Amino acid sequence: MVGISEISKTVSKKTGTTQRAARDVIKKFLDTVIAETDKGAKINLAGFGIFERRHQSARKARNPQTKKIIDVPAKKKFVFRASSKVKYK
Repeated sequence: MVGISEISKTVSKKTGTTQRAARDVIKKFLDTVIAETDKGAKINLAGFGIFERRHQSARKARNPQTKKIIDVPAKKKFVFRASSKVKYK
């Protein structure tokens, strides 16, 4: 698995900036994506994909250990749909 530190190393080499500056930009970008989707916006990065929040209704589910029916509350899911350019590369 690749984390922010590995990505920031690569970005810093490609852009000629420090690793700390690259990491800060990446973190600010991710924070902005989360904040905007929380407000209801869809983030469309052409050629990459779409980030959005979707409402998932409350539902009934079964606990696999006890076989008991439980109520799962409604929630907002964070969803990423990859562009076809990313999917089929």
